[in-house]
Amino acid sequence: MTAIQLPTRPEGLGVAEYGAATAEPAVGCFLLPLAEFGTAPDDPGLDEWLEAFAARNEDCGFFEITAAGELKIMPPTGIPGCWFESEFAADLMIWNRPRGGKAGGPTGRFHMPDGSRPGPDAVWFSPERWNAATEEERRPPFASIAPDFIAEIVSPSNRGPELVRKVMLFIENGTRLAWVINPNRRLVTIYRPGQAPETWHDPETLDGEDVLPGFVFNVRECIFDNVG
Repeated sequence: MTAIQLPTRPEGLGVAEYGAATAEPAVGCFLLPLAEFGTAPDDPGLDEWLEAFAARNEDCGFFEITAAGELKIMPPTGIPGCWFESEFAADLMIWNRPRGGKAGGPTGRFHMPDGSRPGPDAVWFSPERWNAATEEERRPPFASIAPDFIAEIVSPSNRGPELVRKVMLFIENGTRLAWVINPNRRLVTIYRPGQAPETWHDPETLDGEDVLPGFVFNVRECIFDNVG
């Protein structure tokens, strides 16, 4: 398979533009039916197909699969978003090392019950959750269990209602804590199961609570004060 050529707008296939709930201009994501690539949502080899497709087209952006059976193509993160993602993932991984869990960054995807394969910007599994999972749930390339914790750093391709639906999908399937960090607005929205989302303006730090005990992320210094 050769690298794909992304059109300015895929004629007849439409463009999903997110961000209607914000005052910021939206940047489009391409949504292309899997049938265009000779595969389908019920293909037993879909996970392996997506992994191989992403590897061969890594310069084109990031890829997910929606519950509607579409390939979602998102623009590359760019600057400064890539720095924010790396800074956060590095802190999470360093905190995790003595704890024996599993921490990851934005390239991982998860096989969710609705058939989608979304990927947060950062994830963490407790050793208890990961070790209790069945071999099938942990089968590469995409685990079919939700992490204990996820984080999203808002970028032009994932803000708005679609991002909320993505976070809630993880919460509804077992994620115990989720952070959505909006660098431009200096906002953090915190999601927990069975509770209304809580939004903070310009917090200095974020505390991992009982899900990530002892993890403190200096969101103001590492992200908010480095926008622009």
